[in-house]
Amino acid sequence: MHFMLLILAFLLCTVVWGFFHSNPRGVPPGRLAACNVAILGLAAGAAMLSAFPLHADALATRPEERALAAYLAVMAGGTAFMIVVASGGLVRNLFLFPLSRRSEALKR
Repeated sequence: MHFMLLILAFLLCTVVWGFFHSNPRGVPPGRLAACNVAILGLAAGAAMLSAFPLHADALATRPEERALAAYLAVMAGGTAFMIVVASGGLVRNLFLFPLSRRSEALKR
């Protein structure tokens, strides 16, 4: 179980690092920061929406296995967070700030 949590932590760090290192160049910094905050907020919300009901259901089903319920919630929430951050980064780079709309002077 601990090994899987280490893998999840590594993947979370890698996804967040990749999200910020793939910021598009040539876009207004304020709009980019607002977009990044919105994506991360949406990801945190998705993580909570997937983790809390799963945790409550696991506790209701097997109240003696509290650690397993917490483990399942963390894994589900972390996975949902990574999926939203990765797909949000793709939407940000391909649709919200496509190459055709980026300023040539700011790309460098």
